[in-house]
Amino acid sequence: MTEREQPYGISSPEIVRVTGRDQDIIEQIITLADKARKTLGFLPPAAFRQAADRKTLLAVRSEGTVVGYALYALPHQIVRLTHLCISPDYRSRGLARQLVDAITRDHGDRFGIALKCRTDYVENALWPRLGFIERGRTPGRSKKRLPLSIWWRDHGHPDLFSSAESLDILKVALDVNVFVDIENGDDRAAAKESHALIEDWLVGQVELTITPELSREISRLPQCDSKSTQVAALTKYRTLTADHSTSDAMYQRLLDHAKSAHGLDLSIEESDRSDVRHIAEAYAAGVTVFVTRDERLSIWARSALDICGVRVMRPADVILYVDELARAQAYMPSQLLDTEYRLEPVRSMEEGNLLSFLNSSDGERKTDFLAKVRQLSAEGQKWERLILRDPHGNASALLIYGLEATQLTVPLIRVGNSRIEETIVRQLIYLARTQARQHKREIIRITDRQLSKALQRILRSEGFVCHNDAWIAFVIDLCANAAAVDEQTALAARHVDIRLTKLTTNLSPIIAADLERSLWPAKLVDSALPSYIVPIRPYWSAELFGVPQTLIPRSNSLGISREHVYYRSPIPRGERAPARLLWYVSSNSAGGLSAIIGCSRLEEVTVDSPQALHGRFQHLGVWSRQQVINASKGGKALALRFSDTELFQHHVPLRRMRQIATTFGQTLQLQSVSKISSDLFAAIYKEGQGP
Repeated sequence: MTEREQPYGISSPEIVRVTGRDQDIIEQIITLADKARKTLGFLPPAAFRQAADRKTLLAVRSEGTVVGYALYALPHQIVRLTHLCISPDYRSRGLARQLVDAITRDHGDRFGIALKCRTDYVENALWPRLGFIERGRTPGRSKKRLPLSIWWRDHGHPDLFSSAESLDILKVALDVNVFVDIENGDDRAAAKESHALIEDWLVGQVELTITPELSREISRLPQCDSKSTQVAALTKYRTLTADHSTSDAMYQRLLDHAKSAHGLDLSIEESDRSDVRHIAEAYAAGVTVFVTRDERLSIWARSALDICGVRVMRPADVILYVDELARAQAYMPSQLLDTEYRLEPVRSMEEGNLLSFLNSSDGERKTDFLAKVRQLSAEGQKWERLILRDPHGNASALLIYGLEATQLTVPLIRVGNSRIEETIVRQLIYLARTQARQHKREIIRITDRQLSKALQRILRSEGFVCHNDAWIAFVIDLCANAAAVDEQTALAARHVDIRLTKLTTNLSPIIAADLERSLWPAKLVDSALPSYIVPIRPYWSAELFGVPQTLIPRSNSLGISREHVYYRSPIPRGERAPARLLWYVSSNSAGGLSAIIGCSRLEEVTVDSPQALHGRFQHLGVWSRQQVINASKGGKALALRFSDTELFQHHVPLRRMRQIATTFGQTLQLQSVSKISSDLFAAIYKEGQGP
């Protein structure tokens, strides 16, 4: 029986939410989508089945026959409309509006609905009638590079900086077979799967790249009419920059792994050596997805994932998991944990080494960059000049900041050619936020005018807004109701001449969580964002947070501060994301620590097999596959993905927790995850932060 959504007010045709059980409806939708492919673009059939499993697929039926559908995704805090299709015989009946209204009704707690449509399509006349406004244009991926209109239907929430629309971009390295599929325009069934990677709806979400090995492989092909076309096509893609020593070392590790794990000597055949070189170069460039139709390569590379962190996938699988893969690639704190990355002051006479941070690709001149570095150096103690070095001592990032009357100013923030560039940027931004909070500055102002486009995108996703040639973020150290947080934020905004949308009470969990991220460390206690106490054993707390301290202390200056994952048995405890978490370290031993040590923001709760969970979240580090298996029960485990952990200055011991809870008329049940009121959360949070 199809799950019906009520009330939609439709008698006939009817709108239904498709679930994984509705196989007949799914097959009809796939048939309808295939007929509309020229307008909507190709999606693999599995994408519709996945959307049904995730309940992000709506169908319009008339007398049992599907006559329209809407397929969408829920990345970050928005709805992304991928396909909207009505059969020609049923158009002009208001069904498209009913579908869009249904999406808004179900997901009105998100900022709005976004979509992209080619400007030469007549369908662009439809979107304004459905409540969309055009927010801009971007080049498409057709051979003529016809532009796409970006359409937005707003849900009326205070979005302060519209940061929720900044999505991570997945960088994908192409195997030669996929590259040839795309560039030869081959219409074979196998090639159609590769063509899906260049559909317009993926613009701004997927960047197709090539390894240096692909260029070498094309050059080795026999001379033919198509070879010159393929050589010319190479210039359309960004060639990854891979450190030779890093890729060579990984190349040898992969050869050794294939021989020991599969009995394969991949050093004999040139085609095998080329496959290994592709993956090694993708690894060295920080790209974690390599797309191919080569089944033999996929088999041995699958077991090498733990070694190189590069997922070898078919084109259809990349499309299915584009949002998850982009997040995993964009933020990999496991690459920083337990490493020798270190922050240290910039030494005198080191300006020559800083030239690696010159943004020459966007036109920055060497003389201008050096003049700025020298000026900042001449101003002495006004600026804190820090350089991040990788385990080999190479300069990976540069951060210069200083305290002014009302703000923390960042005149220079740069990241070099690092394979974990986005992870490093996010860590530096978090460092700036913590410094602003520590020194009671409510504004971060980045004045560097030569930021790369990638860095600007990350800033938007981190809650910054571009205003008067600077990037502005607010650091509101207040745990209070929306009115108080709004007042304090508005006062700070006046210093930089920004007028913000007024915050309201009882904001939805999704909107409140996004605002708390943008205004970190602010807490909106009169929102609908739930709060939980999560008990955790000292051993895992030490691994995740460094509390309690062990004989081998871990540095938390770069690893855990942004995002991580905690696994446990799948027995339901009622956790729902987004939410706030208070971490309660519980010890059975006499004299052991039993206290709340900090809080985090819960981003996601996922139940799946331990193997699937580890494969999905392994970029967040700490637990091995076997440890996740040990935490499972009945073949399933639960993962809590959380971010922006704040370790309390003052641990809140069990006795004090119970005293506080009593004043709010609550009894604590600490044997498992327990939900608490926002008032109790606020009281414990303030106790932990101290005066």
